[in-house]
Amino acid sequence: MDLKKKLIIIIGLCLILSVGSIVIIARIFDKTEEQLLQKCRIEALVGAKVMNTFMELMVHTNLLTVDQINDTNYVPIPGTSPQKYNTRYDAVFDKYIQKFEDEFLNDEDVVFSILIDKNGYVPTHNSKYSRPEGKDRTHNLLYSRSKRNFATIPEIKQVLQYRGSGTVKYLYQRDTGESMWNIGAPVSFREIHWGAFLVGISLHRIDIIKNQMVIITVTIMIIILSFTLLVILAVIPQKYLVPQAKTEESGNTDITPDAG
Repeated sequence: MDLKKKLIIIIGLCLILSVGSIVIIARIFDKTEEQLLQKCRIEALVGAKVMNTFMELMVHTNLLTVDQINDTNYVPIPGTSPQKYNTRYDAVFDKYIQKFEDEFLNDEDVVFSILIDKNGYVPTHNSKYSRPEGKDRTHNLLYSRSKRNFATIPEIKQVLQYRGSGTVKYLYQRDTGESMWNIGAPVSFREIHWGAFLVGISLHRIDIIKNQMVIITVTIMIIILSFTLLVILAVIPQKYLVPQAKTEESGNTDITPDAG
């Protein structure tokens, strides 16, 4: 086999290995990202189911009535910015469901996990985001988010419109400047749509996964190219690699200096 054919075969194998490696790595990382999102879908479904159970227990134990749980008369809380509201049930929810909502924050991928009613009202946020309101609006946006109405946010409105048996996912541009996935599962109470259980998923881990994919891909490409170069150097004859010394023909005539 001549040198040209050998080089074509080597370069062809290099291309096949490179493309194959990229495809395999991409599939592995796509699967990892999907597993992360699937875990959070399950969390949203569990949250929705438990919220329904909490509501039923509150009625059975006379903590709240059905009418109170379905209250949509939002009473503005004076002096709050952004505006906050009270309902006939939010104080009871603060006492009994907040601890459960906070359990989801043990997952490092979860930014928040909340129950939200069909009109976009959040009666009880995670304790992390339920700090007393201060004079600093930025602080309030970050840490005092309970009892606000988020109905004007398109991504949340879309989640609340979902009536299926699974979950929905939307990219959420939070008013704190963060971007995250919003995964929501519908919440029903006495066979009537009450709202949804929302889980906010950080994009940080997904970005890490993507960065790792790039690093691994580049590393493998360098290894493949280095190996290909070594093989090429091995098959190319030495005469093409080592410069040949030029010699001048002298006609076999010996030239000797005069003795003087």
